[in-house]
Formats: sequence, C-alpha cells, structure tokens
Amino acid sequence: MPVNTLLHHAHRPAEAGEPSFHGREPQLREMENRLREARAGASRLMVVEGPPGIGKTALVRRFLRTADRVRVLEASGAENETALAYGVLTQLLSQTSVGEEAPGPRDEPGAVGARLLALTHRIPADTVVVLVIDDAHWADAPSLDALTFVLRRLLSEPVLTVLAVHTPADAQLPKGLGRLLADDHTLRLALDGLTAEQTGALCDRLLPAGLPPHAVGRLHAHTRGNPLYLRALIREVEPEVLAASDSPLPAPRSYQLLVRDRLARCDAPARDLVAAASVLGPRAPLHRVAQLAGLENPLPAVEQAVGQGLLEEGPAGGPPELAFPQPLVQAAVYHQLGPARRAALHTRVVQATKDTASRTWHQLLAGRGPDPALVADLVAGARRQAAAGQWSRAASMAAHASRMATTRPERERLTVEAADALLCDGRVEEAADLVRSLPGDSTRAAHRYAHGHLAFARGETPSARLLLDDAWRHCDPALDPALARRIAERLSLVGLVQGEAAAAVRWARRAGALPPVPFTGGMLRYAQLAALSLTDAAEEGIARAAGLPESVLVQSGDVDLLLGRSALRLGCDDLEGSRADLRSAAPLCRSGPAPLRATAQLLLGETELRLGNWDVALRELESAATTAAAGGLAWLEPVACADLAGALALRGRTERAAEYLAKARGSGGHGASGLAHVARAQAQLAAARGAQDDVAGALLPLLERESVARTVVAPWRDLLVDALTALGEHRQAERILDGLDVPSAHRGRHSWLAAAARARGTLLAARRSPAAAESSFRTALGHAEQVPDPFDRARVQLAYGAFLRRTGRRTDAAGQLRRALRTFTELGAAPSAALCERELAASVGAIGPDSPLTPQELAIARLATSGLTNRQIARQLVLSVKTVEFHLSHAYTKLGITSRMGLPAKLPAAPAPGQDVVGGTIG
Repeated sequence: MPVNTLLHHAHRPAEAGEPSFHGREPQLREMENRLREARAGASRLMVVEGPPGIGKTALVRRFLRTADRVRVLEASGAENETALAYGVLTQLLSQTSVGEEAPGPRDEPGAVGARLLALTHRIPADTVVVLVIDDAHWADAPSLDALTFVLRRLLSEPVLTVLAVHTPADAQLPKGLGRLLADDHTLRLALDGLTAEQTGALCDRLLPAGLPPHAVGRLHAHTRGNPLYLRALIREVEPEVLAASDSPLPAPRSYQLLVRDRLARCDAPARDLVAAASVLGPRAPLHRVAQLAGLENPLPAVEQAVGQGLLEEGPAGGPPELAFPQPLVQAAVYHQLGPARRAALHTRVVQATKDTASRTWHQLLAGRGPDPALVADLVAGARRQAAAGQWSRAASMAAHASRMATTRPERERLTVEAADALLCDGRVEEAADLVRSLPGDSTRAAHRYAHGHLAFARGETPSARLLLDDAWRHCDPALDPALARRIAERLSLVGLVQGEAAAAVRWARRAGALPPVPFTGGMLRYAQLAALSLTDAAEEGIARAAGLPESVLVQSGDVDLLLGRSALRLGCDDLEGSRADLRSAAPLCRSGPAPLRATAQLLLGETELRLGNWDVALRELESAATTAAAGGLAWLEPVACADLAGALALRGRTERAAEYLAKARGSGGHGASGLAHVARAQAQLAAARGAQDDVAGALLPLLERESVARTVVAPWRDLLVDALTALGEHRQAERILDGLDVPSAHRGRHSWLAAAARARGTLLAARRSPAAAESSFRTALGHAEQVPDPFDRARVQLAYGAFLRRTGRRTDAAGQLRRALRTFTELGAAPSAALCERELAASVGAIGPDSPLTPQELAIARLATSGLTNRQIARQLVLSVKTVEFHLSHAYTKLGITSRMGLPAKLPAAPAPGQDVVGGTIG
C-alpha cells in the first residue's frame, strides 16, 4: 500500500483574508505540543468540542495548515449518514490507496481497523500521520468501533488523532471510545465563544463603521460569541437594526431553518408550548407557559420540546421552569410566529398577568397604536425599572413612550427624559437619534439641554458647557423645575470634569434645591461632595455625608452619597475609610447606571493603588476603562485609561501602559481634569523609561492652560519639579514649588505636603544647600508616615537616601534605601526598584572583592552600559557632566578599556531585584 498516496500538508502561512483566530492561540499551542509528542514516537489523541459554529473545524484546519511534515487523512460524519455502515472509515481508506475495496456492512470492526492500523507501520521517518474526523458524533457506529480498535493499539507510532464533536457528545459515542476520551492522556479542548472584545473587533473588521459598544454587547449576548452566527447576522441584518437596541435581533437564516426543522418534528401541543415560551421571554414558569399555550397537561409537550433541543427545564429543586438553551432559539421561534399570532399571544399575556411592568411591555409588543393611557403606563414602568436597576428596559420603555406621545409639550418632555435614560444606559447613538427627532418647535431650553447632555456624553465638554449655559438662560425654574434640575445637575458634572470645583458645588446646590427628576444618572450628590473635596470647604461635604450610616448599611438610593463620601475621604487621605465605602458601593452600583458603575470602579482603583494593593488596583482600573468605553462615557474614559496607564508604568509595563495612554488620548475631547490625568500618565511613562526631558515635555504645557493649572485633581506638579531639577532648570522648579507651598494648594493633605517637601529637598540638594535639603526630607518623611501609602513613602526614602549618599553618609543612606527597595519590590515597582538598587550599589557596593571600581564609578558605568549619554546620567544622578566624565575616565583606566563599548564584558553582574546589594536578602 503506497504511502505517497496520502494527502501531504506542508507548512505555509495563513492566507490573506483568512478569519482571525483571536483567543484561540492557547488551543493552537496545545495542539502543536501534541504534534511534537507524536513526532517523538508517542501516539496522541485529542478532542475538539463545542457547539455548532463555534469554530472547531476552522481551528483544526488552521492547525493543519501550519503543521509541517505531516500526512493527513480526513473524514467527517453526517447526520443523515449515521446508518451507513463504515461510511467514515471508507472516506479514510479511500485516501490511502487506489483500488482499495471499501469495507462491507458485514465486515468485523477489528478487521477493518487493522487495515487502517497497518498504514502506521509504513510511515517515513520524521513524518506524522494525522487522522481527522470532523463531526465524529455523527459517524456511523461500525466506523467508531473500528476507530476504537485502532486507537487502543496505537502506542509508539507517530500518529495524532483529532476528533471534532459537539458538546456534550460522550453519550452518543461507543463506550469503548468514551473511555479513551476520558483517559488522562487525551487532550480535550472545549471551545467557547468569542469574548465581547473579540466580537467588537470582528464588527469593526466586517462593518465599515463598526457598532457602538452597547450594540456589540447585545450582539455578543445574543449569539454567545459564536463566530458562525456572528458573521451570519452581520452579513444578513442591516447595521441600523444591529445598532438599535429597541429592534429585536433575529436568528441567522440558516439557524431559523434548523429550528423550523426541529419544530416540524414536534406535534401541535409541543409547538404551541414553544411558541408561548418565546413570547414570555428567555425563561418563564412552566404554569405560565402552559396557560398561554392552552395546555392542561403540558408534560408530554415539554418532553418533546426538550428532546428536540428547543427548550430546557429549569434547575431541579425549585418551581418548574422552561428556558431556551440559547437566545438564538427564542429569536428563531418568535420570528416564525408571524405578526398576527405574535400580537394575539402578547394580548393574551396582557389579559392574564397582574404585574404592571410586564403588562405594559406586552401591551407595547402587541402593537397598540398611540394611546395616552399606554404612554403613561410606559413612563411609569420606565421609572420603576430604573429604580430597580433595570436601565436597559427603562431606557427602551422611555424611548417608546416619547415616540408615542400625541402632543408637542408631552413629546418634548418625554424625548428629553428618554434621551437621558438612554445615555445612562450607555446607548449614545440611540440617544442622538432621539435628540434629532425633537419637534422643530421645541423650546430653546429643552433643545439646548438635550444637545448639551449629548455633547457631554461624547466628551465634547466645551460645547456642552456652551449649550447647557444657554439652556439655563432660557429656562424658568418656576415654570419648568424638572428641566431646570436636569440642566443644573449636568452643569455640576461639567464643572467637576473641567476641574472647576467651586462652579460644580454652586450648580449642585441649585439642582438640589429643585424637585428630583428621573433618568439623570444619580450623580448629583457625588459631584457635589467630590467637588467639595477639592475646595477649602471639605468640612461642608463631611457634614452633608454625616447622616449616612456605616458603609455596609447604606441602601441603593444613597449610593451616590456613599461614592461622594469615599471621594471626600480619599481627598483627606483617609484611604481605609474610602475603601470601606467603595467596597460597600460596588454591589449597589452593579445594576445602576453606567456613570455610577464606572465611577465606583475608578475610585476603588485609585484607592487600592495608594494603599499598595496594586494587583487589585489594576483590575479595578481596567474595569473602569472597560465600563466607560462600553457605556459611552467619553467624559470619563480618558481619566480611567490614563490612570490605568500610569499604574502600569509604575510597574514597568511600559508597552501596555503606552497602549492605554493612546486610548486615553484618542477617547474624545478632554476637560481640564482629563487633560491633567492624561499628562500625568504620559509623565509617569516617561519617568519609567528614565526620560526626564519627556516628563517635562508632558507636564509643562499644563501650566499654559489656565483651567488645568488651576485644577487640583491628578497631582502632577511634584513630578514636574523633579524633572526640571534633573534638567538643571532650578528657577522654574522653584516657582512651581512656591505655588505648592501655598496652603490652599494642598488643603492640609499629608500626601501632598510630603510630595512638595520631597521635591523641595531634591531641588535644595541640587542647589548645594544640604542643611535645608535635609530639613525638607525629614519633613517629607514626617508627612508620609501619616498616610498608609507605601509607594509615596518609599519615594521619599529613595530621595532622602540618595541625598545622604551624595553627602557622604553612606550608612544612613543604605538604611533609607533598603527600606525603599523592600517596598518597591513588594509592590512590583520595577523602575523605582532598579533606581533604588543603583543608589544602593553606589552607597555600599555590590562590587565583589576583585573589582577595582568605587561604588560611584560602578553606578555610573552601569548607567553608561544601559545606553544613557553622559548628560542623561548626570541628570539622573544629580551630578555635573564633568563629574560623570571624570568617573568614567577612571573606570576605563582601572578596567583596562578605552571606551564604554568595553564596559559590559568587564562589569560585575547587577544584584537581583529584592536582594541586598551586599549579599544578604531584604527582610
């Protein structure tokens, strides 16, 4: 039997235009590992499992396409050929030799398997046979028995067997094969759907304008990330329908045919049961489904529907429920009902249900025309849904109510409310469509407010300010207090984002004096307290929050006040109190509007970062950035992305930090607060790279923008002073420090006082004023000890230790530096730890007994080998360029070299992070 008749696959790159395999890299690596093991002489079996369309076949093909020196035998099962004896084995054997007779139905599986097994003994050296059976769950039983015979006898032959099956499939396979699949040596790769992020990337690739984040999330939930169905819907459905949350998503046409076929196998009662379930939603109590379907005894129908994979029973132990196995099944059934039957079933639900919200929703879906009573029910239902945290349903009901309103004033009022609700739910583009539909004769105040809120959501803060100011001028609070409240509340947030704390407080007070209104996002009291924390009136904010109980006892209605108190505590360096508030707020915010969720995550990330819990902080900051992006919060997204970029830079993860910094810059217009956060993150990234020129370049422009220079958010001035000191710009550094020393600049915060004193100590040391410098460093240490912020305390210790080393007090310097290094190592602050280790090396050595270099010469030589110029080394070590040149010249002479090119081969190894430079370990 000539082996050269087998199919041969050589290694080749992926073809242009081939589907992306985001998220499948781990599975491909596992498959490649199994191929290497088979090539080494250990036969291997692996199973790729998952629901239809998940990408099993595509994954196997990608694996084979990039595999080298393999010979592949491929076959596939088919649902309509399961009774065809040896159908799958015939496919395999037909690829091995011309003229080979197909096995007959009476042949023994062992004999047929032996014919395939004989092939494995004729394989050329360094070649692996790969047996691939796609849809193995539909393979005929004799073929599977013969395959089992083969697999049990494959031990040391270079054979890799790949089975692709649905999930779960073991019950449909022969017991012998099932035992082999359960063996510990069998690799089982269970494929899940694409993530929401990967779904968004697919939409961006296949749709010219992509989809808004909310629509991506809806599409991902509808398909569960199944690549086949995602592609089908993107191909078959208009982008406007995909983007509109009010339009139900259909199932792909191919899936509808599959569901129709399954329904055809059921009798009439089972079909009626499934139809009723599709109208009631993804999950419903059995008795309600049976009542709507008109079935006194629904159990036989349930058995049929479950057997066909159309429905699932609820978990045992509770009231009987029916649910659809996935949203696509419900969509396919609901679509096939037709408009008349759908309307009739929704009407019957209205007649049977007592729940007001459910009855109102089904009235709407029944297709009733304009009806004042229905509009009122929708508005009331939307407010109840918002109060319960169901913002998606609330926004949809409010939008429907606005479209069904019959008078101009009512339509204007409801359109403004619905747009606010949609923006709270992150559906910015839908809100924009609704705002554009405002009646042409709308009042100027309502028109300006709606467009101003939309501009604010898009991050267009200056435009938002102009529009909202104009709306306020044309609004009479006595005649329209609801609209006046909305305008003032939005202007309070604008002031906060612009860093204008006094204005934010003033507008919050105006809004608080007016009656509450629905769908504003619940941010008013947070904005007021957060703004008060940035002014001299923090005590007023503390007094306003005094009525709150302990964090764990706060109810959902006061979550904005709880967030505000956390911001106050964070601003007053009460980090533990802030964290307690935020941990209690987090579960209350999960079902709230997007602005509250993202704000809670951002504040918790900032608090945990300062407390030294950097792993937790990174998770929370990433969640905040994701929530802000998905919720269309362009005014908050740059702050979240910038803070995450800065935290990553502190860890030395500069590439990832640069990615989030780019997102922060590109996420829309920035208010003063956003500009300060982005510039600080850019400076932190530059500092992590040792580029003080770039630190100054990032921060100096902030001084030229009055609104940013006035803001006290995102402390950045001490970073700028450090950079200017390193660059020799002492006078400019002094002017900035003079501003920091004004009490109103720091408002008594120990953290700010510590940063200012540390920066002044560094500047005084550079100006050769050691006594004054030491006094500043001691002051900085005193303030730093008052705050549980380990990183900032270690920064002071590092600066003080470096100063002590330069004044010849090496023992005292080593004590400060060791404490700083211990903290940096525990935090994972790699750039700071590296700088600290260099200072320690220059203080006490790490030279080794045979090294001729002094500690200072060694520190300078190591920086030279890292690629820094003499001027950059001088800036980093706060020395003159001539001093650097002097020490390098001595180092060259002692090491017997003539230039820095010879340094790497002559220098001793640097100490490992976390290790004492004199040989011990940091305790």
